[in-house]
Amino acid sequence: MRNVVIVTFILLSAGSLAAQEQPPAKPAWLTLGPYLQFTSPDAALVRWRTAPPMASVLEYVCEGRQHVEDPAPKTEHALAMTGLQWKAAHAYWLLGPEGERSGTYECETDFNYTVPPVPNLPSPFASDSLPWDAAADRILSQTGILHGYCVVIGAGKGALAYALAKRSALYVHVMETNETAVAQTRQALLNAQAYGSRVSVHAVKSYEALPLNRCFANLVISLTPCAKETILPYIRPLGGLALMPPTDAVDLDAIAAAYAEGRWETCTQKAIDGAGQWSHQYGSPDNSARSGEALQGATRTDQLYVQWVGQPGPRAMVDRNPRGPAPLYAHGCLFTQGMHRIITQDAYNGTILWSLEIPDLQRYNMPRDCGNWCADDASLYAAVGNACWRLDAATGALQHVYPVFAPDAAPYDWGYIARVGVILLGSAARKGTAYQEFRGKDMSGWYDAALGPVTYKVGSDALFALDTETGSPRWSYSDGIIINSTITIADDTAYFAECRTPAVKAEDGRRLDPEGLWEGMFLVALDRDTGAKRWEHPYTGPKGNVVFFMLHANNTLIVAASDSKYNLSAYDPASGALRWEAYHSWTGDNHSGHMQHPAVVGNVIYLEPCGYDLATGKRVTDAVGRHEGCATYAATEGALLYRGNGRCTSLWDTQTCTTTSWNRLRPSCWLSTIAGGGMVLSPEGGGGCSCGGWMETSIGFMKKEQ
Repeated sequence: MRNVVIVTFILLSAGSLAAQEQPPAKPAWLTLGPYLQFTSPDAALVRWRTAPPMASVLEYVCEGRQHVEDPAPKTEHALAMTGLQWKAAHAYWLLGPEGERSGTYECETDFNYTVPPVPNLPSPFASDSLPWDAAADRILSQTGILHGYCVVIGAGKGALAYALAKRSALYVHVMETNETAVAQTRQALLNAQAYGSRVSVHAVKSYEALPLNRCFANLVISLTPCAKETILPYIRPLGGLALMPPTDAVDLDAIAAAYAEGRWETCTQKAIDGAGQWSHQYGSPDNSARSGEALQGATRTDQLYVQWVGQPGPRAMVDRNPRGPAPLYAHGCLFTQGMHRIITQDAYNGTILWSLEIPDLQRYNMPRDCGNWCADDASLYAAVGNACWRLDAATGALQHVYPVFAPDAAPYDWGYIARVGVILLGSAARKGTAYQEFRGKDMSGWYDAALGPVTYKVGSDALFALDTETGSPRWSYSDGIIINSTITIADDTAYFAECRTPAVKAEDGRRLDPEGLWEGMFLVALDRDTGAKRWEHPYTGPKGNVVFFMLHANNTLIVAASDSKYNLSAYDPASGALRWEAYHSWTGDNHSGHMQHPAVVGNVIYLEPCGYDLATGKRVTDAVGRHEGCATYAATEGALLYRGNGRCTSLWDTQTCTTTSWNRLRPSCWLSTIAGGGMVLSPEGGGGCSCGGWMETSIGFMKKEQ
């Protein structure tokens, strides 16, 4: 019987987060931030930048008004808020020159995911603690594994588990076959107020088959001789590690001494075969809505099991309607964007590694814009206001700030974003162009209309490339107004559509209405590394007044335009020559039936309810799983992830044309369930929906063992 020990998170109350739509206006001296990171259950660190140098002054409300100050002039500021109350909202603000006050920001401790510390009480293992304290110190310092799940095989009286928990943010699970040792260890940990919150002890019949999910543990430590084959299944890929005692350690005292001296054998888990990355809004910069994820051959929901379930819940997120950016997966990390926040989890066990509260982080209406973040193996890149923030994927530390490369003196925000090799690509969008409204009595925040202002495309005045290491510009292109939803990077080329109509270019705004938009539309291809133009052609294809997308797959460039029906136009990516065109009717004019984004599996491009051969345009199916309710599709190597039967998250098998579903699990109204790392990853995205009894939880699935 499988015991899923990684169901650890508490669901928060359902519903929309009641918060301001727009961040407060910034004073001129505040050049970046503020942004906040919780550092303990009752403390948070607020960071910001100013020009010129000035004293650091922070005020907040917690049992009265609190004032924190560092008088030394500086431009990089960091001050702590302490004594924060559990599950409470605390207002805070900054003070600048002459006491000028910034806007008021909110710190809500519901979203504090830091690990509760082990209380500073006398150790219940005093007589046994010395070698195990040294062992814990050596293990943590040499492995560098301080977060996630640790499995200790053999209780060893519990001293090592206790020492590890006190010195790290690990949740420690002890496996023990001796029931007397189980009871004694549990009682000792209860006396230390560490049991349950940080350490648990499990009675098992044998060490050969533990009641644990495979691929979930960040660290496994054996206090008893075990074969590598016994431990290997439980180790997380991409950084997980198992430690086993050396062969000359024949009893517990010798094992403790060996670990304290740093003597152990190690075991690691290889990456899952066929695992993919979902590093950009639609999988990769080619916008094909696929990650290369094979799911180890799984194409049905009943071939997958729950790997983890829990936080973040709905209160951390925006209501499902406004169609926000997709989550990302890269190198074992799952990145989720909530209401003015980033939450980063271990994709294999759901542990929240870090989170940031960023008042300026917000973008919606993805069908008419582009994603505002991307990731690689080491960093997360997020467009925040007029800059791109590069954050350490493991810790959330701010590594670099890349200012938007503006084509003129007008104020610009960072629009499009992609990371390819050593290049960071971005676009300059006039300040305030991106959609940030997420609610409204007229349903404007739903972004589901077939006409009107919510269908206006977001445009940028320039596309540019920076060196990720130095931040120096490589090139910039500016001619027409670039349609953000069409920017596509594939192989060594950047593709996009741009409007050159003089009247449209002369307008102040960059939310582009249909008037004059299509008469001056061009398709353009640039060298990705130099910005040199490779080709351009007037676009004479169907209008995309509802949505207008571009993607690249299998040496084919596709334009998807929706107006009164779906239209696909295929082009030769080397020359821009038209290859084929196809069209079919919408499945509806609401609930995303008229605005689906295509997804590619193999050599077929799917756009509900049809699939077309990429090489010829021949229709190969008109039986794609029909979506129910809002949302769009994401592809694995053998299936489409979408909102299917009963409006639930579903898999449609591309070979059998059959649909299976997860009951009571729903995605957001655009794209919140992705595939990567050998898993289906579904951060909570459906909160606030009134059309079903949804679980409103984040969840990860993995292929069942044969």
